[in-house]
Amino acid sequence: MDIVVALTNGKFGIVEDCHSTDDLEGSCIDCWVENEAGFTYEKAVVAYCV
Repeated sequence: MDIVVALTNGKFGIVEDCHSTDDLEGSCIDCWVENEAGFTYEKAVVAYCV
């Protein structure tokens, strides 16, 4: 399933094909990050799962 996460940079991201939210908080992950033009795929640190 896809999971929406709040990132430490103040943006939101989407983690694709995630089977569990365990160990996501505080992890540096690759995810789709929301920006003005839409979404870009980049590395970011998860603050918490939404």
